[in-house]
Amino acid sequence: MATLQVSTASNAPTVDHERVDELRSFLTEWLLGTGPFDDLTADVIEPGPEQDAETDSDTETGDTPSPYLVLYGYASFGPAHRPTVRDAARDHLDADGDLEGLSDDDRDALIDAETEDLVYDYQHEHTEDFLRELAAYLTEPFIVQTAGYEKCRFPLVGYQYTVDPDGEITHVSLA
Repeated sequence: MATLQVSTASNAPTVDHERVDELRSFLTEWLLGTGPFDDLTADVIEPGPEQDAETDSDTETGDTPSPYLVLYGYASFGPAHRPTVRDAARDHLDADGDLEGLSDDDRDALIDAETEDLVYDYQHEHTEDFLRELAAYLTEPFIVQTAGYEKCRFPLVGYQYTVDPDGEITHVSLA
């Protein structure tokens, strides 16, 4: 059986330096993508003044470069909003009666387990929501690309999403 080989990378757009902690909190609410080998990594990098030789900071004034967002990994970009999936898992378990008679700790453990099982079913369903909400933190456009293949028998997988700070989203399929 062939295994899908996928890579995802983004540009490194600068973000609002006053909202870095808020952006980090926002990113923890999302499963940004999964693959056979890894999940995607997203982080906000805050360069220090000592890194000015490689960045755009002003060496004469000592200005610190703006923080920037990075997203990369060996997985496809397809965000799923964890709290939304958790609500769906709770509703599913409640409808089946699986939550009745459980202690709060057991109930939370069962909901957590169901959430982890369901989150992959919701992958790609919240992509535009993620990008639209992310736009509020950006000071320049964010571009993310995914490309991959599965041996030679199947066509190339490739797409790109772009969101600008105003929230305008563009999707291009490269396959």
